[in-house]
Amino acid sequence: MKVINKLGLTALTLGLAACANVQYANMTAEEIVKERAQQRYDALMEKSEEGLKKAWEFTTPSYRSYTTHGQYNALVAGRGMWNAAKVTKVECEEDSVCEVTAQVTYTSPQMGIPITRPLENKWIKVDDSWWIYHK
Repeated sequence: MKVINKLGLTALTLGLAACANVQYANMTAEEIVKERAQQRYDALMEKSEEGLKKAWEFTTPSYRSYTTHGQYNALVAGRGMWNAAKVTKVECEEDSVCEVTAQVTYTSPQMGIPITRPLENKWIKVDDSWWIYHK
């Protein structure tokens, strides 16, 4: 019975991976990265532990191998003040590296008014998937 369950889980995992590849089949690198980057920002905007974990899952596999989603919280600690985040520009100069710019709006505690500023980050392609790059 355990063998059947493992086989079923493996088949499900492979099926989901195939669906993800089909989802992006007709998209350019810029379109894929823009969608994934926005999904990450949307997860951060949830301002919850679940949202943080979703955002952490967009980091490279190597980053996730040594950083927990709890530790990732320190990197994105300011997200609690965010009111909005929208990816506005993606530039891919190489086949495996893209620069992403997002406009993030937050309310300044000192001034009490909304402020919008750009946040830039790098996305890299690893094993046919795009990930946000953190050192």
